[in-house]
Amino acid sequence: MNSKFFDVKKDKQDAIINAALKTFAIKGYKDASTDVIVKEAGISKGLLFHYFTSKQGLYDFICDYSTKYMILELTRTVKKSEKDLFSLVSQISQARVRVMRNYPFMGRFLRSLEHETEEEAIASIGSAVGELDKTYSNIYSQIDSKKLVQPDQLPRIIDIIDWVSNGFLEQNFKVDDPDADALYEEFSEYLTILRTHFYVSDTDDKVSVAKEEVYERNETVMKEMKLDMTFEERLMAGRKPLVEGDDEPEEEPEGDDDRDGDTAGTDEDTRDPDEPETFDDIMREAEKNISGL
Repeated sequence: MNSKFFDVKKDKQDAIINAALKTFAIKGYKDASTDVIVKEAGISKGLLFHYFTSKQGLYDFICDYSTKYMILELTRTVKKSEKDLFSLVSQISQARVRVMRNYPFMGRFLRSLEHETEEEAIASIGSAVGELDKTYSNIYSQIDSKKLVQPDQLPRIIDIIDWVSNGFLEQNFKVDDPDADALYEEFSEYLTILRTHFYVSDTDDKVSVAKEEVYERNETVMKEMKLDMTFEERLMAGRKPLVEGDDEPEEEPEGDDDRDGDTAGTDEDTRDPDEPETFDDIMREAEKNISGL
């Protein structure tokens, strides 16, 4: 990947990311076409490959970015002191809503990773699914199951809630720009129904729909990925050399070359308190907050 991608204006970065998320989420890696992605993003194919060198290089970046972005939202939204199952699920839903406001197809893309079978895609996914699953597991480990009618059935109850959540999103995700807040409010009604069936008491309580300030995380994630990024360490998916030169190519290279099939391939630092918080700082703090419960 060419780090000059991070010098592009934010709206253009997001246009490329959203176009890739949508195409990969709907079509899967094998059937996703870079022709569709560039059309959706409003750029030339030459420019796309200037930044990502290949289809796999783009997929690698999208996996990495999406995983970090979702984990960041989850660890900053879910309260480490919360032990009520349905309150935790509600907070998880709030995090997903915030993600959806910036990247409507990111959640769907992340869910698609578990079903990928293409070798190139699996190589790009790496440990992404495991890292996200671990984050959810750490959150659910906070739960006090005493309120449940059958406390020993907690794992199955969590599965049921996940199935309802995923099915609800698939059923209602009919437009490119869904009303995330409306979806969240409707889903809260489903959580209330489930709560009345699984809890011994508090059956009349409604799962609250929190109205909190929206935090824009993508600039933070982008900035810190740029600071940490090296071609060799982070995005080895593109094995061909990056396009040389500082200028962005406005037109595609001559010829019919379609590179869809190309293959691509710490210790905590002492930080000055006056320096801005970095992404690694955020992730370390979040990990401590959850794992220390």
